[in-house]
Amino acid sequence: MKIALRDHPLLQHLPSRSFATLMELYESNYILMRRLAPALDQLETTNRSLGRDGVDLHLRLLERTVYTTAVCLTHYFDPTSSPGSEPDLMIRVYHDARVAEVMPETPADGFHLWQGERPDAKSLPWRWELNRFLNRWLRYCLGQGHVFLADQQRVSTG
Repeated sequence: MKIALRDHPLLQHLPSRSFATLMELYESNYILMRRLAPALDQLETTNRSLGRDGVDLHLRLLERTVYTTAVCLTHYFDPTSSPGSEPDLMIRVYHDARVAEVMPETPADGFHLWQGERPDAKSLPWRWELNRFLNRWLRYCLGQGHVFLADQQRVSTG
């Protein structure tokens, strides 16, 4: 008997996908982003970290303002393969509110998270799925020893 992954008993205790719990997810993403890049406001435009898994993690600064920082976070694999980078998430960190979210401009066509038609990028289901993915991916990257330090003259190695 096959059951859908979302109906699996181990996944039944997921938090409700409400706006309030999405805000908690944004707060968790902020904490993880600050662990990954403790001096985010001092990083160069392009940054690289080598983790224990041997796969480079790249953080590229997209925009820096007084209250926010926008970055692109990705792994680069073999440039001859398709895609060469994945996942490729655009993340906005709100320093004053202490939250971080996947930006709606993130190209999410490579994510096969939805059955049928993909929801609008500003919808609650889209934000839930991509930010939940970001949360898990940040945890994985930290577990692999990735970190971006302000002194990027050297490559950080986990």
